[in-house]
Amino acid sequence: MAQNMNQFTTDEYVLAYHGPLLYEARILLAENWNESNTLLGTVGPHYFIHYKGWKQTWDEWVPEQRLLKLNDAGLAKRRQLLEQQTKKNRPATASTSTPTTGKGKEKGSVKKETGKKRARDSMVDTEADYLKRPEVKIVIPDLLKLQLVDDWENVTKHNQLVSLPRQPNVRELLDEYRQYVLATKKSQDRSPRATALLSEIISGITLYFDKALGNNLLYRFERAQYVEQKRANPDKPMSEIYGAEHLLRLFVNFGPFIAYTNIDPESLNILREYINDIMK
Repeated sequence: MAQNMNQFTTDEYVLAYHGPLLYEARILLAENWNESNTLLGTVGPHYFIHYKGWKQTWDEWVPEQRLLKLNDAGLAKRRQLLEQQTKKNRPATASTSTPTTGKGKEKGSVKKETGKKRARDSMVDTEADYLKRPEVKIVIPDLLKLQLVDDWENVTKHNQLVSLPRQPNVRELLDEYRQYVLATKKSQDRSPRATALLSEIISGITLYFDKALGNNLLYRFERAQYVEQKRANPDKPMSEIYGAEHLLRLFVNFGPFIAYTNIDPESLNILREYINDIMK
């Protein structure tokens, strides 16, 4: 399609919405999607972007509405969002009156400047918190690492795609693991909370897979096949079509994905233990 439909261009630096904030990013690819080739269910200009300073696992396709020009207006919007997020994250403080004497005005001015500096610092801290959250360590066994390499070569070098639908599919594989844990002493070896969370975690992984597949887990040569499956099965989740190969790709990327959720530390450790156990 005509490239001039796009407001942004390849290799352009932009500001991209990610959660409540704007981050600097570079456009790696620019495409126009229609109903026959969309990956995200949306049509029009879309861009594959890399967030500056972030790992490649965060590279993603975004619609044009998620981007702003990297100019004075965009930077002003970025500062505004940072200020709003800072106010949400920090408790309100009582206001104090400013003396009207000359010396009082001077002190008030100093306090005002100090307050501005603290606000700027807090905005930087807020963005830094988003960027520096620790990743969840997922241990990939050596055998599965080799499988990932073979999978990558088959798709990207030999144009060999897996036949779909897979049997067993992702949903079946995860449910089989859940039943295995509950039927063996593995459930007895875990804490009551871990056992109680098992079904919820399995459902969460399945949901993550359905959300992440089209955006983060496909190689370029697999996109047409994905579009065909979405068109042929509009009401069926992709976790009932794709199988172990793509589930493994999710687990490889799961560390940075899950680090950006609000899950509590105990549940996070339980989730990590289950994922590591699945891959044994």
